[in-house]
Amino acid sequence: MPTRPICSPAREQGDNARILSMLSPTKILLSAVLFSAPPLWCQSTADTSWKKLEFLQGKWTGVAGEKDTPQGAGQGGFSFEPELNRKIIVRRNHAGYTSGTQHDDLMVIYLDAPDNAPRAIYFDTEGHVIRYNLTFPATNKAVFESDGTQPGPRFRLSYSLDGPSLNGKFEVAPPGSEYKPYLSWIAKKD
Repeated sequence: MPTRPICSPAREQGDNARILSMLSPTKILLSAVLFSAPPLWCQSTADTSWKKLEFLQGKWTGVAGEKDTPQGAGQGGFSFEPELNRKIIVRRNHAGYTSGTQHDDLMVIYLDAPDNAPRAIYFDTEGHVIRYNLTFPATNKAVFESDGTQPGPRFRLSYSLDGPSLNGKFEVAPPGSEYKPYLSWIAKKD
């Protein structure tokens, strides 16, 4: 008996027709619904966990006064956008200062297992890498605080929504000392 290759067009056409004839419209609809939507237990955890950060989401333009930063007055833009099917939020930031200094950074916010605690990891053009824990001391307020296990200074980044303005503050605490303001800014949503 002659054999034909598994992938031959005749075999593919015959197999496809046989498979399609076994599927009723009800089976096709049921399969589409079951396999296209993520299970409810996967949706609720992430959706509820991101609620406290919704006030940050979107694109923002910020300004800092001459005395608000060590680099002089500045302005820039940043965004908080959900990515990877809402499994993470990515903040991208660019700032320029009257001193000529430019700064770019990227921060990824994620939910850490097993308790879905919100955390973030930050990278910038100066080579800094900071791991943050997040807290929410009030509605529309988020505090990113370095985890304290890293050697060197501690860092705290705070955001609070005041009407249409988003107030931001970055503080640094040398080892064994309290936090001191490093820079602050006010942003408006684009």
